[in-house]
Amino acid sequence: MLRSLFRRFCYTQNTIRYRVEWPRLRDAFEKIPRAGVLFDGGAGSGEFMRKALVGGYAEKGIALEFDEPTFQVMRANLGRRPDATLIQGSLLEVPLPDHTADVVMSTQVLEHIEDHQKAASELIRVLKPGGHAIITVPHPPEPFPNDGHVREGYTEEDLRALFEPLGMTLLHTDYFLTRGTVNRFMKADKLPVHGAFVPVALIDAETSLGPEDRRADLPFGILGLFKKA
Repeated sequence: MLRSLFRRFCYTQNTIRYRVEWPRLRDAFEKIPRAGVLFDGGAGSGEFMRKALVGGYAEKGIALEFDEPTFQVMRANLGRRPDATLIQGSLLEVPLPDHTADVVMSTQVLEHIEDHQKAASELIRVLKPGGHAIITVPHPPEPFPNDGHVREGYTEEDLRALFEPLGMTLLHTDYFLTRGTVNRFMKADKLPVHGAFVPVALIDAETSLGPEDRRADLPFGILGLFKKA
């Protein structure tokens, strides 16, 4: 019961991104038709796929994750859902036929992949004509070093350059993980046990901002909503 109360009113550092990123993903989902099939390339723990299915934004989901330990976490989170298919594999070689999904998403993945052009092309290959892609990546400048990133981040122009040659049109851009949120996160890290639990109110200060205010506050995350020709 104590753990449940903590999860309701506080967030760990590892889950702060979910708190601020999901509202931006939800806004993007609400701009497009409900998906018959949603593909998540690099689904991590499966949290965003779970939220999309629970929220009714897709009838069925296919979640792909490369890392073995993370895949097992995703299996624990989504494995009992009849509307979710889980695949362990690489975004560089997605084991699905062309035109499988009505919507594809990839959240904070491309910055980890050296050949991000191949990864982007695989995402769009499995997307049906007329379908939509929801992409999130870091936005420069990076506020702290991250050894797992092969590039610092992407601007809106970078996302256009990556996806428009694949027949995609950018419909909507949004931002998250503002500098204010990152600064509060880093201050919490100096607290006892590294601020293991951060009050939700400190995180939600960002979600109450409008899109222009988030963009002006040096955001560390960017979302692009694209449509395939």
